[in-house]
Amino acid sequence: MIEFQRKFYKDDDLPFLWHYMLEIDSISQKPIPLTEPQNFQPLSPETLFEEKNADKLVLEIGSGKGAFLRQYAQKFPQSCILGTEWDLFCANLTARKLKKLGLKNVAVMRGDLFYFLRDLMPSNSIDEVHMYFPDPWPKRRQQKNRLILREGFLEQIYRVLKLGQKFFYWATDHEEYNILALKTFRNFPNAKILEENTAQPTAGIETGFEKKYKKEGRKIYRSIIELRVDECTNTAE
Repeated sequence: MIEFQRKFYKDDDLPFLWHYMLEIDSISQKPIPLTEPQNFQPLSPETLFEEKNADKLVLEIGSGKGAFLRQYAQKFPQSCILGTEWDLFCANLTARKLKKLGLKNVAVMRGDLFYFLRDLMPSNSIDEVHMYFPDPWPKRRQQKNRLILREGFLEQIYRVLKLGQKFFYWATDHEEYNILALKTFRNFPNAKILEENTAQPTAGIETGFEKKYKKEGRKIYRSIIELRVDECTNTAE
């Protein structure tokens, strides 16, 4: 896989928004290639938030327009939650909504989460992970974009989780993606599906997609996966 140079920076206009994006060559206007992966330069997660004394750090994968992110941050003010989103429109929209609410325990990272985790997120830093209604990428040529199935992705999730019993909360309306995702969890060391397809919305919070799909009569697949992290296996790269 070709590696490219990436830059992590805070948005100039929106205080809740950070970016980890490809750097573009000023002459060719193309991404700058690297001969090897970018060096691991772990950031301090506390720098992402105004709240500096959080009791828990939570990661949401694919925060979309921010419905879960906002409600979780309001419901658990002593926890910090980082939402991640690739789409610039959605990331900007969410950050604008967060700015209006004036929350101190929430932030958004726009970029490819795999590289953000691999290059910047320190080991033993995340308490729990949420991933709700990701784009199923149904066409065959698109399926390489399914993050849960991406080679090395769960290894990075496992690495950044804190020691002990940690949880990955998963939900989708797409049956085929759900089957493949749960199969991936079953095949992952130290993972155990605690509740399969019948879990209730986390903390009673429904996402925007979930409300929409329920009105349309679609079946919702919600699961809770335990990832038991021990000191021997969870080490920094």
